[in-house]
Amino acid sequence: MKNFISEHLKRTVPTLCFMFLSSCIYTNIKSPGWYYSQSYSDVRGMEPVGRLEGNSCGTSWLWLVYTGDESYESAVQNAIKDKADLLFDVQTDYSYRSFIFGLYFEKCTRVSGVGVKLPQRLLKKE
Repeated sequence: MKNFISEHLKRTVPTLCFMFLSSCIYTNIKSPGWYYSQSYSDVRGMEPVGRLEGNSCGTSWLWLVYTGDESYESAVQNAIKDKADLLFDVQTDYSYRSFIFGLYFEKCTRVSGVGVKLPQRLLKKE
């Protein structure tokens, strides 16, 4: 019985160690976010630009320094940059990457949607 237990532990312990430490070396996770959109009736009569995509990312080093802006608003602004005034039928996705126990961590937000140009009468006058 003692020999059986020691043989079983020899096979089980390395497997358990690998399972618990596997995501500590490298992690690459992608997950869907929520979907936000004006309805098609809200953008009726506006000039469609086409399908647009935008990304925004934030990065962390050594659990001390975090830089970047992975916000939804930043991703939308990157998508419409000088091409459109509004994004509708928006889909959001998130991705996370981590190396060596999170010493380097990156979070990104990706949005895609249909861009439209607002009529001149609706644009702000500066």
